[in-house]
Amino acid sequence: MKKEESNVEPSYEDFEPYCKWIKEAKDYVLKEADILEIQLQEFKREELKYEMGEDRLLYIRGEHQVGKSLIRRFNKKIDVSKYNIKEIEAKFEAGNLNLRLPCKNSALSFCKMGKKTINCAMVALLLLLAFCMYRYSE
Repeated sequence: MKKEESNVEPSYEDFEPYCKWIKEAKDYVLKEADILEIQLQEFKREELKYEMGEDRLLYIRGEHQVGKSLIRRFNKKIDVSKYNIKEIEAKFEAGNLNLRLPCKNSALSFCKMGKKTINCAMVALLLLLAFCMYRYSE
């Protein structure tokens, strides 16, 4: 008895992957960046494709075969107009695609420096003020 080959057309399931935006935790003063984490648990690196559009949008697509006749897929568009495109970094590990998006024009941000740095600067200013008052009070 001969087995019949099944010519079943695959069905597609479109989904929106979970995305999480994170401000970079490093204590950069002048280089601010955002991290975009896209959770793609069942995907492999070779199932993902990306393209930078002339409209300053980053297009990320993926297709993953589930069983014999089901393909899960997604299409993601990310506006990268406020980021330095040449410095965008991507890393795919443990089912997560992490994009590091450095800002184009990062302003000096004392909040990123942390409380310890600000406290040290305040102490230094107070010592300088005390020295000036002592020196010129005579």
